[in-house]
Amino acid sequence: MIIAAAFRESNPRLGILAGIMAGGLLLLLVAMFRLQVLQAASFSDREEAQSLRRIRIPSARGEIVDRNGVLLANNRPSYDVVIQLDQLRATKRQDIWKVASSNLAVLAETMQMPVTLRESAVRNHYRRRRPLPLTVWRDLPPAAVAAFQERVNDVTGVDLVATPVRQYPLGMVAAHVLGFVGKADGNDEEDEEYTYYLPDSIGKQGIEKTYDECLRGAPGGRSIRVNPTGRTVNEIGVKPAERGDRLTLTIDARIQNIVENAMERAPLPAGKELRGAAVVLDPRSGAVLAMSSMPMFDPNLFTPGRSAAELAPILSNPGSPLLNRAIGARYAPGSTFKPITTLAILGAGIATHDASDCAGSLQIGNRSFGCWNRRGHGHVDAAAALRWSCDVWFYQKGMATKVDRIAQMASAFGLGQVTGLDLEGEKPGLVPTPDWKRARLRESWFDGDTAQLSMGQSFLLTTPLQMASVTAALANRGTVWRPYLVQKIASADGTPIHDRRPEIARQVRVPAEQMEFVRQAMLAVVQAPDGTGRRAAIEGVAVAGKTGTAEFDELVDGQRRRIKRTWFIAFAPFEAPTVALAVMFEDGDSGGGTVAPVVGHILAGIFDSKVGNLISDRGLHAD
Repeated sequence: MIIAAAFRESNPRLGILAGIMAGGLLLLLVAMFRLQVLQAASFSDREEAQSLRRIRIPSARGEIVDRNGVLLANNRPSYDVVIQLDQLRATKRQDIWKVASSNLAVLAETMQMPVTLRESAVRNHYRRRRPLPLTVWRDLPPAAVAAFQERVNDVTGVDLVATPVRQYPLGMVAAHVLGFVGKADGNDEEDEEYTYYLPDSIGKQGIEKTYDECLRGAPGGRSIRVNPTGRTVNEIGVKPAERGDRLTLTIDARIQNIVENAMERAPLPAGKELRGAAVVLDPRSGAVLAMSSMPMFDPNLFTPGRSAAELAPILSNPGSPLLNRAIGARYAPGSTFKPITTLAILGAGIATHDASDCAGSLQIGNRSFGCWNRRGHGHVDAAAALRWSCDVWFYQKGMATKVDRIAQMASAFGLGQVTGLDLEGEKPGLVPTPDWKRARLRESWFDGDTAQLSMGQSFLLTTPLQMASVTAALANRGTVWRPYLVQKIASADGTPIHDRRPEIARQVRVPAEQMEFVRQAMLAVVQAPDGTGRRAAIEGVAVAGKTGTAEFDELVDGQRRRIKRTWFIAFAPFEAPTVALAVMFEDGDSGGGTVAPVVGHILAGIFDSKVGNLISDRGLHAD
């Protein structure tokens, strides 16, 4: 020992080496203390985060009901058979298909139903979405559900789950108003808060789309712990999803049914397809009582999971059944525009008794403009011009009034723009002017353009909703309401969220006596024996209205054919109107012959009355 000590004292390098080793050991001890003591919580949190997974639970959509509480849209359970790949004991990742296909084969044999899952789908799901169930069969019928519960109890990883699916109890009723739901598109953002994302059904059209945020509700979540291989170890907690809000519409399901049934029975000419639209408003508030578009479709067919073959008849239909013609298509209104022209004419100082002689046509420049009654109406004043819908009177007085005054009156009623309805897809109308024609077509405005505009043609375009809004303003003597569809919004537990109040969009400023003259003339259109709209008369209720037919040539398969947009607008009861409506068919015979009977049936149904006795035409063609 004395020798060793003496040796160390004589060799200072050993002392330095010992110091270095002691310092390194001290640094190691400090590092271990920092990792195991000071930073233990941090590493524990990191390990916790790496082993925790959050799964998004979609919410059930809120109900949609009519103004009387009739269910228009709710949810039903879809009984789906799923396989939980996470529960299968695959020794290697590539073995998952062997294990899963074996279980699926047993399931198929037991249930006597084919399994169409492919190997690629199973492997991809196992690799990316293992904790989530993989659907084998969707929406089993009751007999298959009972068979599953009786027979399938020992197939590993196979479960029966109930998934909420959107349904429309009344089928096609108000389909274009309600719309439908579908799967989220690929570009819809996923919530970064969740590891695995089960998307909601989202609104694709109609109220379902416009109010999707309210109807969709709030998603829930499920937290699980997984081991290093990704297998679920246990469940940490569950946050239930919150059901979406309940929407109460202004739609009256009874009136909606009446409208749709009447339109389906329209007396269209032979060979004509049923394409048209109707809107019924409350002229006291602008509430939409009914809105229909033909042809219709069943929104239940768009339930997620439906095959392309089931949807093909709708998507490939040349009649475009998904198009809401009430708001999304524009048409020349024909003679239903004449009440507006009349107000412009009276506002220009032309007296109601200022008459014209109608011989069946009028020469304007180098062109002859015909009246719908080729034999002529004879001596016609303003009241008779509306009652008989005499085109020649409107040609003459319209040109005397000038285009700007007519266009201004049309704009005062809200034409040329959207109404502001709370439903996506509304198109603005078009009220043409000389400036518009010069800018758009680089052409001058001619007297012939004014003559055609005066009787609702030229370049004038409107939607059925806009014409229903015009009719409501005539009914209530000048108030243009903003039409609306959603009356109330409440949470799932019934707590009120929003209660819509009627909103005035504009006032039509015309002398009361002029407005009343037009209203009385519209009353005669329906109630007088020689009125063009007499087929809309019903027993016990005074109905005012106006027929309309807009004609133009259409090129079909290289051949020109004459198309007639046939219209009818009406309000009732005359003294204190509660309904105002516009009905249009894309290709009918005439407003009085095709549409007036439909309006008569609609009003008879609404007021629980009978269609009035129809007077024989005896050769009188109804505009």
